[in-house]
Amino acid sequence: MNDQDWGAPESEIIETIRRVQKSDSQAVIAHIVSVEGSAYRRPGAKMVVSENRVGIGNITAGCLEGEVLDIASKVLETGKPLIQTYDLMQDRDDIWGLGVGCNGVIDILLEQIDSSYQPILDSLDQGRPIGVVTALSGDVPIGTKAYYDEETGFNTSENFPDWLLDELNSILPPLFKKGKSISIDIESQGGQARVFIDSILPIPKLIIVGNGNDVAPVVDVAKINGFSVSIISFRKGIDIAKKFPNADHFYHSSPSSITSILEFNNNTYVVIMTHNFIEDRLSLEQLLSTPVSYIGLLGPQERFKEMLSEFKAEGKNLTSHTDRIYTPIGLDIGGGSPYQIATSIISEILSVHNHRPPRHLRDREGPIHDR
Repeated sequence: MNDQDWGAPESEIIETIRRVQKSDSQAVIAHIVSVEGSAYRRPGAKMVVSENRVGIGNITAGCLEGEVLDIASKVLETGKPLIQTYDLMQDRDDIWGLGVGCNGVIDILLEQIDSSYQPILDSLDQGRPIGVVTALSGDVPIGTKAYYDEETGFNTSENFPDWLLDELNSILPPLFKKGKSISIDIESQGGQARVFIDSILPIPKLIIVGNGNDVAPVVDVAKINGFSVSIISFRKGIDIAKKFPNADHFYHSSPSSITSILEFNNNTYVVIMTHNFIEDRLSLEQLLSTPVSYIGLLGPQERFKEMLSEFKAEGKNLTSHTDRIYTPIGLDIGGGSPYQIATSIISEILSVHNHRPPRHLRDREGPIHDR
């Protein structure tokens, strides 16, 4: 396991799939398709295993990754997908070796990455979510796929049965709308099958407006958490690509033009941290016309109140936008160092992105993740 990038975020897994598609290399992707009881990851978690037994990502806290590497090699040899079930309810020392176990029954689908993954990449490139249906057992060959887009409907492979598509037309849309990844049993007069419905969302985008030294920790923490990060600078004399090498995209602009150089949608999160009152205010004004879910403004509450006063004096009412403006920015976790502040900021953004108000997990009733 020494070569494994165990902590790789979803964005890196998608990029790994893309690299495999563009090259002559081979790789296997392992998906959790079902969990009974407790587990570190939920259905939809993925891990890519290269032909050299290098793992990218994780599907457990370490319980099974070694065994998955072995099984992935067999899948590459045969070219055939398979499902492996692990019962960890008995705290198996032979898997983990530490006597702590994962305490769940986990079904894992392993299949070779091939052209069937191209529709997924195409949708994500367009910033669109996609539902992927994969047959697991029953009257449909394992690995048979269909794809669902909320606007265009279903796109299926030639051997996808009509009876199953008819059933999915009513079953899948509400699950997809909730972002669910789940295995279900479907039975009709045409046949029966167990399928895995995987709701795959585009990589969330973080746009940072500013180029100060405090931007770098925010970039780093965001990247670790799977965001695609863009930097907008109002100072053309600063080489922002060199200053923030871990970011993905770099732009020079003026505060009044930021919405013309980038696409802002409801999967976009913006942090304004120019440390300049006028630039911050002009940037905020531009962003209010976009559908972004989160606008974070660095600075104290008094500074924002002054901005509101200026907007009001100009006859501009921000009341309808206050729910998505966050200032002071971040969660109150008591952090004072640059990386603690960055952690506070990204934690707040994750809370908005995941539609989960921040709280201690010990105070949550029921499972950590919705099932």
